[in-house]
Amino acid sequence: MPKWEFERLPPALVEQGLTQRDQFNNDDVELAEALVREVIQNSNDAAAGGGGVKVRFGIRSLGTGEALRLRQYFTDLLPHLAACSIDPAPLTRPDVRVLVIEDFGTKGLTGSPAARDNDNFDRFWRQHGISGKGGRAGGRWGLGKLVFSSASEIRAFFGLTIRIGQTQPLLMGQAVLSNHQLAGVRYPAHGFWFADRAADNLQLPITDATVISALANLAGVSRTNQPGLSLIIPYLSASITNQTLVRGVLRNYYFPILAGHLSVEVGSTLIDKDTFHRVAAEHNSEANIPLFFVERVSEAIGSVPEFRAETPINGASLASNSFQPDTMALMRALYGNYGLLYVRVPVRLKRKDGTNPLSSIDLFLTRLPEEAKPFALFARGSITVPAETKFFSGAHAYGAMVASEDSVVAFLGDAENPAHTGWNANAEKLAANWRSPSQTLRHVRHALRDLYGLVADSIEHEDRDALIDFFSLVDPATSNHGPKKRSPKPKIKLPKREKALVIRPKPGGFAILPGPGAANWKFPKTVDVRVAYDIVSGDPFKRHSKFDFDFSEQEIQIDLQNIQVNPVRANKLRLTVGNQDFKLEASGFDTNRDIVVDARTV
Repeated sequence: MPKWEFERLPPALVEQGLTQRDQFNNDDVELAEALVREVIQNSNDAAAGGGGVKVRFGIRSLGTGEALRLRQYFTDLLPHLAACSIDPAPLTRPDVRVLVIEDFGTKGLTGSPAARDNDNFDRFWRQHGISGKGGRAGGRWGLGKLVFSSASEIRAFFGLTIRIGQTQPLLMGQAVLSNHQLAGVRYPAHGFWFADRAADNLQLPITDATVISALANLAGVSRTNQPGLSLIIPYLSASITNQTLVRGVLRNYYFPILAGHLSVEVGSTLIDKDTFHRVAAEHNSEANIPLFFVERVSEAIGSVPEFRAETPINGASLASNSFQPDTMALMRALYGNYGLLYVRVPVRLKRKDGTNPLSSIDLFLTRLPEEAKPFALFARGSITVPAETKFFSGAHAYGAMVASEDSVVAFLGDAENPAHTGWNANAEKLAANWRSPSQTLRHVRHALRDLYGLVADSIEHEDRDALIDFFSLVDPATSNHGPKKRSPKPKIKLPKREKALVIRPKPGGFAILPGPGAANWKFPKTVDVRVAYDIVSGDPFKRHSKFDFDFSEQEIQIDLQNIQVNPVRANKLRLTVGNQDFKLEASGFDTNRDIVVDARTV
């Protein structure tokens, strides 16, 4: 029968701890979004070609009997959980949630399951912090699969694969805990669920049809004989819901979906090129996407750009001398009339092998509509890079920088952090493969903002009072003699903004109630609530520790009225408010410490 086993660590071996989990749950990307990004990125990298890739996310709630059957799969894992101080309480709940993730139109985990051949099966199960990917592939670090165990409250998951050209399903499990000791024996973080070993002691996947079908049916796996990979994540983190998964898909993969290369199913919601607009409109308050701009960019990608810079960026940034004067005039006129600027910018790259490929990036820019909020996206291939949007801050426009050409996609891929949320000019892979990479990266990431500066300066707005606080104005009706008179400052009376949320402290907790401004809300309304203990200096929310309190645990009592709540992080809640008569009361905090509460609509 299959069992959980951890290899013994020799006393002389250096221990290596897992310190990278926070790469996949932070201010740039939350856990559900990181999960979506990693899954779809891997599925796109493993595409079999032809009809596109489909990815399915299915959350299943198990009743008491099914929960008991699931728990039996982890009996021999319990001592290791205890040794790693991982709470085993989720295993005793009467009802639990399981997430199944499946891809179709992919190759599955190719390679020999009984050999260290550096193929997909070997890399997925037996490598950590090592990646064989490069070029256009999304992955680089070999750390992304950490998000699968991070999504489980007991840090374990199962993988079932059918490899292209094969019919035999292969099943294996993995737990990613921490280095630990049990009965005086040292064990590594990674352990496996398996039945047999190869001649060289490698853990072999399970092929027994009875064992495979039992787990697959319990979890809700839909795969029959199609090539691809199915992941089973038991005891799913409370922050992962259908809603957070849909939002992650909409915010990160609109380009391949709108192009027809990708479709994603989350529960009963299908997101493909035909349904994207409707689904995005239903969730747009959360995804915060200007749909018409994204669709225009998606339609333009792959076509011939209207404008092209004449000199490549590398030693110099994008500037006015990158274009002919008549081209600049046309771009400014198009931007001023709310047209979509599509500009291709050559990029000269320098490889360590001595070659200097000429690549390019595509820039898209349109003037900001009235009362709209600025929006920017940076994309490398099909992957959006959210942390890079800060390089467009201060621009009152919609902008996009899209890298699709092979060489620049490889260059930017080497610059990305493990979660693929930002580029690092000092990345080790970047320095290993490219010459003068930091200078090139600087000009690439600033190119969109540079383009905005070139065309937006021509848009002038007359504001007679804009500089009234800085300059004296001469009254032409008075004589030139004597002291000059200053025009009085206009007194602007702004209507007092009515609060929509009222936060009231109480002993050991707080309450959130509707204010007068809530009468103007359209329901349902999404509200994010952050809570922390106050500190002498610094940001209390960033300094919060889960050891202070954790909303995903039972220590904080929350009473709700017309509100649904999902814990996002240890100190963050996402509320879905049903109507104006709502109320949240939280108690159980340390009465000897002051609480800081921040609540705002999403």
